[in-house]
Amino acid sequence: MTSQETFEGLVVRAKGADYFAAVGGGEVRCSLGGRFRLDESREEVLPIVGDTVLVRVEKRREAACLRGLIVGIRPRKSMFVRTDSSKRMNYRILGANLDRVILVFAVRAPDLNLRLLDRMLVAAERGSIVPIICVNKIDLAAVRGDIEAKIAPYERLGYRVVLSSAETGEGVEELKAAMEGMLSIMAGPSGAGKTSLVARVQPGLELRIGEGGTKAGKGRHTTTHFELHRLDIGGYLGDTPGIREFGVWGVTKRTLASYFRGFETARKECRFAGCTHSHEPDCAVKRAVEGGSIQGERYESYLRILETLPSG
Repeated sequence: MTSQETFEGLVVRAKGADYFAAVGGGEVRCSLGGRFRLDESREEVLPIVGDTVLVRVEKRREAACLRGLIVGIRPRKSMFVRTDSSKRMNYRILGANLDRVILVFAVRAPDLNLRLLDRMLVAAERGSIVPIICVNKIDLAAVRGDIEAKIAPYERLGYRVVLSSAETGEGVEELKAAMEGMLSIMAGPSGAGKTSLVARVQPGLELRIGEGGTKAGKGRHTTTHFELHRLDIGGYLGDTPGIREFGVWGVTKRTLASYFRGFETARKECRFAGCTHSHEPDCAVKRAVEGGSIQGERYESYLRILETLPSG
């Protein structure tokens, strides 16, 4: 005999055809209702990690276990998306309904990559997610002032910047305060120290999200999938696999500037309404770059991204 009830749940991970939803204080293993199987090639119609879903829970009395059927998805308030590097799809949704995306970059090993940071900031801005820039391994900085100067333009644009060290614990309390009660993910290049920071935020959690490497006896933790973990301080945290490249998706040449902080005032003064701020005459953004009110390096980053985007 069985009994059924419908609950609201949070998708915390997916494995094959199974989805795991946090429902109340527990977790329910779910499969998809029939309507989702009509078009499994479209990721946006399938549940993804971070979705709030309607789960029809079936309790088998003879087995005393819970199984669920996902029968609906609540509207998403945000999505963190990039192009799909595997080319199997046009895009890859990294998480839904996120409140924070903590962009973790190292001082060195690997070096701080501001071009990659700018791409990820565009994705966060487009996805309606609050980005936090975390510069990790600050204890390895040869001259701390150089790093502070390099990241200062982002602080002037209103981005929250946290200098951190998983080794010394610097910045960890600030990160915890930003995550408390929130749905957050950490994203950044491999080797930036995301998993080590997670261990500082909640000791023991890194053992669940990392896999110890065995090659050459290095034992490096590497996250190979994405899931959300409940934090003791409240909220959830996900650690994404290391990102080697990040293609901007869902943005065109004409809309890119609207996701670049610092361009707001100048772009409204351009001569042409559809100005891409690259080759057009009488462009107020280019004048702002020449006058120093828009940083030259950030404008170059804008142009690099612009080259990869479709017209429209």
